[in-house]
Amino acid sequence: MPSQNPGRLPGLLLLLLPGALPAAPPPLPLSPAEAETLALDQDPLTARYREQAAARAESAVSAGALPDPMLIIEWMDLPAERLQLEGDDMTQLRLGLRQTFPRGDSRALRREREWLRAMTFHARAEATMRETRAQVRQAYVELHYQRRLLSLLEASRDQLRELLEVTEREFAAGRGIHQTLLETELALENLADRLDANRADATGAQARLARWIGAEAARRPLPDSLPELPTPNLTDDIDQHPLLRAQDLMVTEQQRGVALARQGYRPEWSVELTYGTSTRSGMNDTDRLSAMVMLDLPLFTRNRQDRDVAASLREAAAAGHDREAQHRELRQSLTTDHATWQQLTERERRYRQRLLPLAEASIRAAEEAYAAGTGDLPGLVRARINHLALQITTADVTRDRWIAQARLLSLLGEDPS
Repeated sequence: MPSQNPGRLPGLLLLLLPGALPAAPPPLPLSPAEAETLALDQDPLTARYREQAAARAESAVSAGALPDPMLIIEWMDLPAERLQLEGDDMTQLRLGLRQTFPRGDSRALRREREWLRAMTFHARAEATMRETRAQVRQAYVELHYQRRLLSLLEASRDQLRELLEVTEREFAAGRGIHQTLLETELALENLADRLDANRADATGAQARLARWIGAEAARRPLPDSLPELPTPNLTDDIDQHPLLRAQDLMVTEQQRGVALARQGYRPEWSVELTYGTSTRSGMNDTDRLSAMVMLDLPLFTRNRQDRDVAASLREAAAAGHDREAQHRELRQSLTTDHATWQQLTERERRYRQRLLPLAEASIRAAEEAYAAGTGDLPGLVRARINHLALQITTADVTRDRWIAQARLLSLLGEDPS
């Protein structure tokens, strides 16, 4: 049957030609918040702590349960000269059950210890998430800095090339100074070397970010500027840090261990119920029921229970020391990061409000003087080089300030996203 619309065939063929399909839209810029989300979704250490917390929660249920009962099957009073199960008046078959009850409150204490361990792993998972965010933020801002620096160096290279052409023309016309030509060439060569080093640094920064979010996401473009972070609230209590919560839970868990060790002074007991019947057929003997209660006697405690309690007390004291050491470390980090952030914030303000405007004014004055014939080319070259150095230093300070501020926010548990 002939085609109803033969005019469509050329259009379909054009779509099959290479390059005929519309190009895919460029990827959207990767924001710090999206990078953190990607990293947290793929973080194996956080997942590990969550699995351990779930395992401890399951163990808590098991620790609070009674031991399984024991089934008793017994043939009593078998004749020694002929081992037969039937045919003797004294032989009995006994069936029974035995249930053991652990010492004192040991079941409840074991259950509580397992729950405390589960909560400890949850706290460690939260602390790991904070550390992951801090690491991702640092890798992100480092890559942003390297890419920004690369654009800055490339723009400065183009400007120096233009100055070098002017210097060469003036030198060829006999108006330039050979030293100025050499200084301009040296500055351009140094800039080319800096560009090579910067490309290597950018590759390394991208690899560090890819470790957290994957290579494909790390290749995405970044926004032109970093987002402004909130001012850290230093009135927040460092004692709420999840690492300290984990230490507090470990101290409580060790205290429950002391209480559990003290249960060793209390007896463990068992109850046994049995039913017995004669194995000889035709006998009219009455079936028998038996009940038995068994207790262990913790009489000699010097080398066992006393030692267990002493060991548990030592473990609890050690957990308390660990908590104090962790508190001191976090407090020191908070003080150091706060001082670093304040100093870098002041430096960044100075560079942006004073030094960079002065350098830009110096370039404009050198250009105007050179155009009016009252200035020289070496002054313009030096002004360009000084401006580039100040731009690089400003970018360094901004990067360090942003990292210090993000680290401070992470310590205080504030989300800058």
